[in-house]
Amino acid sequence: MLTKVQKTMDTVTTAIGAILLAVMFLVIMANVVLRLIPNIGGFSWYMEFSQYANVWALLIGASGIAAAGTNLRVEVIDALLERFPWGLKLTRVIVDVALIVYYAILTWSGYELATRARQAVSTMPQFTMGQVYMIFPVAGVLCIVGAVINLLVTLTVKEEGKEEKA
Repeated sequence: MLTKVQKTMDTVTTAIGAILLAVMFLVIMANVVLRLIPNIGGFSWYMEFSQYANVWALLIGASGIAAAGTNLRVEVIDALLERFPWGLKLTRVIVDVALIVYYAILTWSGYELATRARQAVSTMPQFTMGQVYMIFPVAGVLCIVGAVINLLVTLTVKEEGKEEKA
């Protein structure tokens, strides 16, 4: 059950990230074409939009990585602990707990940043910087959920991917 939730979260966040990157690409390409047409000149906000879309895709993708447990690892430690399954499980639990703490800090500080930037105006039409910065608390919560899912999977999975029955 938990592994299905884990895979679903990874798939959905990867799809959302891919869609954001595709939209970013389309906006940049449309801007290139529009710049070549006399008296149109393209979008004034294309660069800022592409930067924000890239950051949103990255941070939302990070929640999928946290859920799948495919974040960076130190291969030397994994190789040394290969003979001790409890050691591998312990290192993965430590990493997940550290990620949860990190993402909690990201969520709180991102929320503080977004609420303080309510009045700052973005160059993109109709958006304040506070709205743009809301990605940090949103992605932080998604990453916490992903890391908790991976932690639960790590704690409940026996050897070779067999889940313990609750």
